[in-house]
Amino acid sequence: MNKISNFVKTCLPCVLGLAVFSSIAFSQLAEAKADTIDSKSNQRVILEKAGDIELGDLIERWASEMDHVFTETKILPKDNSNKLFDRLSIKDTAFRNYVAKIRRKDNQFARLVIGRTVQARLTPEGKVLSVRILRPVDVLSKNVTFFQVSRPTVKDKFTYGNKTVAFDVHPVAVSAVIDSTLDQASRNAKIPMNVLNQIKQQLTNCIDIRKDIQKNDSFSVVYERRQLEGVDLGAGRLLALEFYNQGKLIDAYWFEGDGVSGYFDSEGHSNEQVFIRMPTAARVTSAFNRIRRHPVTGRLRPHWGVDLGAPTGTPIYAASDGVISIKRYQRRGYGYYLSINHGKGYESLYAHMSKYAPGMKVGAKVKRGQLIGYVGRTGLVTGPHLHYELKRNGKQINPMTADLPMVEGISDSCMSQYQLAITPMKRQLALLGKLHLAQGTEPFKKN
Repeated sequence: MNKISNFVKTCLPCVLGLAVFSSIAFSQLAEAKADTIDSKSNQRVILEKAGDIELGDLIERWASEMDHVFTETKILPKDNSNKLFDRLSIKDTAFRNYVAKIRRKDNQFARLVIGRTVQARLTPEGKVLSVRILRPVDVLSKNVTFFQVSRPTVKDKFTYGNKTVAFDVHPVAVSAVIDSTLDQASRNAKIPMNVLNQIKQQLTNCIDIRKDIQKNDSFSVVYERRQLEGVDLGAGRLLALEFYNQGKLIDAYWFEGDGVSGYFDSEGHSNEQVFIRMPTAARVTSAFNRIRRHPVTGRLRPHWGVDLGAPTGTPIYAASDGVISIKRYQRRGYGYYLSINHGKGYESLYAHMSKYAPGMKVGAKVKRGQLIGYVGRTGLVTGPHLHYELKRNGKQINPMTADLPMVEGISDSCMSQYQLAITPMKRQLALLGKLHLAQGTEPFKKN
């Protein structure tokens, strides 16, 4: 669906209301240090930021956009540029004519990629100021690349080109109490799906999320909200998690510093394995098995990996840090696949991809959790899935059950830096608890 926002009708009243609410509620709840800035990210947590809103600056900055309408859509199967422009409410013949004259090899509107986000900034009459096609970003991304056709004003000429720019990152804090399931509680709290997947990844290191999560368990999170020129790009990395499971606290905080990166608890210990067991958001459709009847050939043969069923286009992430050693196409086998050498005798393989992520080539270095490709159905398959293998010293092991090495904890030399970095997030989660108490609710119910 199109997302259309008009500042005059919607944004200004919300800003004024937020400012009034902030001046009353947050002045009572926030501590004297509530405007502390994370020295590493130079970002305030949004709830801490609310008490410091400057109405004059806000209105001045947004007043210039009062005559602009922002629209957004996703590229769908069987789309063409005209269908796309219609959904974006573009009524600009000059823009459509200009796009039609761009050389095909440069024109991404002539080579639409299903699933990509398209954003437009228009006048109320539907005249184009800018239209851009965004490339996907993952949790490791610091910037976004897009193809854009734009002009400063409707009196100016159009130009086009590819741009890469850094996006703004705003930490967002949310809490929830589980009434039925973790998924339902997250939906009720409007926690984005990619953040929920990261929450599950952290919990999986400590508990069986299918059996151990109970009613009245509760959790709070801080995650990144990404924006480009005021337009939302979606959620990014999970920054902090506090989960109360039957009275027991499971906590994880993201930290980067002095060659160390990962999630650690408040004391600096890590519960993470070096390898991600499920490198895509999916369900196991075929397990690791020494004898399996192949669904296409019907032959009995070993299945030295796991099949993870997911829709075509679902992102696939590197299981751990490493270097791409193989990138190849195999028509009667793996289809589009690649292998990553992680060192210390470990290798991982990802098969049946629909396509690779940009920059994937033999010799390229990748980081744990980096986007490497997308689920597909290439090669010898019956449906879209990722075939994932993990090898240790040349022999396949079951990535779901194998005893995998753990990430090292924070060293003594880094501990003071770590505690300083996570303090703003811990304070923000504590502030959420105060808000719940002020509303007469109990955010963390311990058994």
